[in-house]
Formats: sequence, C-alpha cells, structure tokens
Amino acid sequence: MMAETHTKSEVSTTTTTTSPTYASPQKSSGISLCLEYFKTGPGIVKLVELFLGILCMACAAPAWTKGTHWFLFVVVTAFVSTTLWCFIYLLNLKSAINLPIDWLLTELLNTAITTLLYLIAVIVQFCSIAGYAERNVAAGVFGVFNMITYAIGSFYLYRDWKDSHPHSSFSGSVLKRNP
Repeated sequence: MMAETHTKSEVSTTTTTTSPTYASPQKSSGISLCLEYFKTGPGIVKLVELFLGILCMACAAPAWTKGTHWFLFVVVTAFVSTTLWCFIYLLNLKSAINLPIDWLLTELLNTAITTLLYLIAVIVQFCSIAGYAERNVAAGVFGVFNMITYAIGSFYLYRDWKDSHPHSSFSGSVLKRNP
C-alpha cells in the first residue's frame, strides 16, 4: 500500500476571530509605532476626516465673512483634535499613558461634539456665502461630507463603547430608595 504524505504547504488550517472595530493594541511598556489601526475602518475614517478637513480649509481660506470665520474655526479645531487622536493611535499612547481615562468615551464625546459643530458651521457657511466665490460653496459641500464622516466615526465609537460597557450601573429605577 502507498502511504499518504502531506507537506506543510498542502495542509493549511484557517482560524477566524472577530475583534472590535477599534482593535485594542497590544499592551506594551512604552511608546511604540502602531500602523495597524489605520488599516481598520475607524482608522480609514480618521484619515478621510483629515483629508476632507484640508480641503475645507483650502476652499474657505481666506475668510471674508463672519460665517466663514466660524466655519474655519470649527474646521481647524476639528482638524487639530483629529490629528491629536491620530497621534495617540499611531504612537500607541493609550497603553503608554497610565491614567484612569475612559479613552473610548472621551473620543466619542469629542467626535460627537465635532459632528454637531460641523452641522452648525455648514449651515452658517451656506447662509453667509451670498455674493461670494464658488470656493465658499465648495467649502460648505466638503464640510457636509466631513460632517457625515464624523457622524460615521461617532457611530463606530458608540458601538465599540457600548460593547465595552455591556451593563449599566443602575439595577432598577433611579428613583428607587435604598432601605
């Protein structure tokens, strides 16, 4: 009889694991470069937010109306905060900094507030562009796209925050008295 032989290249095993959208980095003792985050959905969303923010700044500057001043303030503030979050993920600072911070909740609040500010800024930008160049219209349109991108990022963060906090601290009615 012939004996069956298999080489390692012929036999392969596949394992699938599910991980949260915001994959938690490996625990390390210090700062390390972590590029894997930017290959995930939320990492790509952050990069799109930065790209659209650059387009908004390029189209709206220089600001000739008060509405465009407000729009640029919101865009630049969002750009700076998103850049800081990108560096936090890039350098794996969440595990390097040993502070009692709920990082997901902090980022969720930041992104949700930024989404709301973008909504207000886009409305103000569209209301204040009468008689001005088409570039202000383009800035408003890119602002709408960036607002939608921030809303998607807020959805990812909310979903991951709810997954990491499955149980509420309340076990019944809030107004219930303790004996």
